[in-house]
Amino acid sequence: MRIIIQLIFGLKVFFKKLNFRNYTKIVKFLWKRYVLGKFVPFSVVFSLTYKCQCSCVHCSVGDYEQKGKDLFVEEVISVLDYINMWGPVKVTFFGGEPLLHNDLILFVRYASRLGIKTSIDTNGILLNENTVLALKGAGIGNINVSIDSSCEQTHDMLRQKEGCFKSAVRGIEFCVKHEIPCLISTYASKRAIREDDLKKIVTLGKKLKVDGVKILFPILSGQWREADEEMLSPEEEKYVMAIVDPSFVYIEDALQMVTRKGIGCSALDKNLVYISPYGDIQPCPAIPITFGNIRDTNIDRIIMYMENHPFFSKYKSCEKCLMNEKRFREEYHLFKSGKELPLDVKIFQL
Repeated sequence: MRIIIQLIFGLKVFFKKLNFRNYTKIVKFLWKRYVLGKFVPFSVVFSLTYKCQCSCVHCSVGDYEQKGKDLFVEEVISVLDYINMWGPVKVTFFGGEPLLHNDLILFVRYASRLGIKTSIDTNGILLNENTVLALKGAGIGNINVSIDSSCEQTHDMLRQKEGCFKSAVRGIEFCVKHEIPCLISTYASKRAIREDDLKKIVTLGKKLKVDGVKILFPILSGQWREADEEMLSPEEEKYVMAIVDPSFVYIEDALQMVTRKGIGCSALDKNLVYISPYGDIQPCPAIPITFGNIRDTNIDRIIMYMENHPFFSKYKSCEKCLMNEKRFREEYHLFKSGKELPLDVKIFQL
């Protein structure tokens, strides 16, 4: 029964108002992934820029080196064409803050016309009514708005941006008004657990009439790369899991909630692939390892290389984010004083 409720929730949020091209895309994905056994992720997270108005204390990409120029419009379009041919069902435009990219609407429209479901993860600062209407007109599938605390002052402090909470709430209200599926995205910090703020955020979500709440576990990446004190205890993890409501609240990844009850890693299960603003193909946004860059190597070759790489089989049994595994961070020197290893899997200079 729980799985059925979760499936209904997923259909309501992520597959609302499917058109013929969407259905065709889903059928092709299922055929390639489960009949032919091809490496085709369900979703691609595509970061358009690392620029952001906020300086969040927990940002998982907050210390990535600004080592190059963002992909040009033509390069982004080329990647979307490849994704269309490859077979993923969904693209999430990520950041940084994707609404800072002048051509976001163009990309959403282009991907939507290819039959790819689209979403964005946003801090909500630029999510005014005109932007919401433009995204709806471009065919956006759903919008995920970050809320770090139910308390306005705490949220703004954590994001180091005054007025951020009010903008996010207004953006959510515009999404609801114009019937765009909208989720609150938050994370389970020790503070949020101690202050019972996670439950208050869920209550806020119901009050704002969002379609659901996504809760992320702390990731020792970016600004928290050495914040071991933020790791949750088993009791704290149990507290978070108890908040899950299959009709409204899920942990980390909706697909993982159905297939593995929220345990495991979407990247290691090859349900997700990340593309950085510079064209690096990574397992996910939080893991600063790249299998290649589309500006140096044909993307098809990178994906073929990635498909059979021992990286996935080696860590397949991990049930938590690899960045939270000390042995993994030690192996790849993913610490502030880290050095690049001479491996075939390249690593960013952090």
